[in-house]
Amino acid sequence: MAINYLNSIDLNKNELLQGVIENQPNDASAGASPVEGQLYYNTTDKTIKQYNGTAWVSIAGDITGLAEGTDISITNADGPIPTINHADITRAPNSATTAAPAYGGTFTAVDTITTSATGHVTAVNVKTVTLPASDDTTYDLTSAANSTSTPPGANINLTDSDGNVDTVTLIGTSGEVVVAQSSTAGTIVLSQPNDVTIGNDLQVDNNATVSGALTVVGQVTVPAATAATSAPNLGQVEQLVAGIGLFKGGYDATNDPGSPVISGSANIALDIGDYFVVTVDGDITFSDTTISVEVGDMIFANAAIAVNTDPASTAYTFVIQDANIAGSGADDASTEKGVAGFDSASFDVSATGWVQLKPQANPYGAKVTLDDGGSATPATSPCTRAEAGDLTTFTIDLTDTSLFGTSALAANVKAEITQIASPYETVYADVARSGTGTISFAFTGSVASDVYAALLVYV
Repeated sequence: MAINYLNSIDLNKNELLQGVIENQPNDASAGASPVEGQLYYNTTDKTIKQYNGTAWVSIAGDITGLAEGTDISITNADGPIPTINHADITRAPNSATTAAPAYGGTFTAVDTITTSATGHVTAVNVKTVTLPASDDTTYDLTSAANSTSTPPGANINLTDSDGNVDTVTLIGTSGEVVVAQSSTAGTIVLSQPNDVTIGNDLQVDNNATVSGALTVVGQVTVPAATAATSAPNLGQVEQLVAGIGLFKGGYDATNDPGSPVISGSANIALDIGDYFVVTVDGDITFSDTTISVEVGDMIFANAAIAVNTDPASTAYTFVIQDANIAGSGADDASTEKGVAGFDSASFDVSATGWVQLKPQANPYGAKVTLDDGGSATPATSPCTRAEAGDLTTFTIDLTDTSLFGTSALAANVKAEITQIASPYETVYADVARSGTGTISFAFTGSVASDVYAALLVYV
């Protein structure tokens, strides 16, 4: 959205750097009711146009006409819209052929093409191409047993039309693939031996059924089980047996050593992973130190703890839930974090605990509608309106009791002008401040009341 200026802009003889004139495809798109001197760039004609008070006219460039060249003709060379045509170029027609040369036959092909400096074809050179004589060879294929290869295999004999025999020997892989000549003539059989040895990886992309015993030498990678009938891998098994801990209930730290007793020489027995939730704040004295716990904290046994063994604090892991009341302090490090309440006058708190600050009114800010002050005399608002010299000027009395009081100075007030209606766009007018308590906004032309508002901040 463009910034809306409602008064002239004076650059005080400074340069307008990297500016672009308004782009429109035609005069109609340049806007209704243009004024004399208005400019836009016509993206269709690729020219800058100005409004002379009656019509849009192009700003002429430095080209005054066009001249014809070789094979080029121009209609309306002096404009405004010349038409440039390329002269027709004649040449001999193409000749087609249906010939289908056999071996030893000939055909004609283009060898070179000569063009003029302007790209026209001026000569074509052709040459005759002779096809080579036939070199076809036919083969008879037969199969035969081969017992000399290791492991034994089978031969394919290729007998060409000249009587030469070329033999291709197919052999298998020991323990993996057997290749043999079948009792049926011309048939070679590929099979597996009774005992198969796979020399490298074996990938089975579907089900595999083993009727006998399966012996695995090395490691078998098992994916994570996802069904009740699937075998788990080692990682899943380790997770299942990683701990046997149970929830042991609440822990009351009112009287050291607490209840139930987990410290001192009369401690209870616990398994690894057993845990308590603190229900009452207090201190727990261990053989090595004293630990303070609060409501909501959790205490886990790091290992199996035997009865009456006076365990150290390191036998446990303490998870501090920090459910205490929040405090205030001079800095982050020294301030207690925890449960807090919020002043409803300044904050909104949702049912899920989301806290939001309510909009806070600025005692040094105000919004004033730019109007004529109403029909009463004197004016009923701190604003007045006047028209003179093709300008509409709104003046606001900042010393009014509804604004900043009798001692207010216009020099200390920041101002922004916005539309009263949606989209509440910021607009720009000439802003002037008196040496006392008034501020004025001057607009070019006649501007009605109740169209714009001034946002004021006293600094």
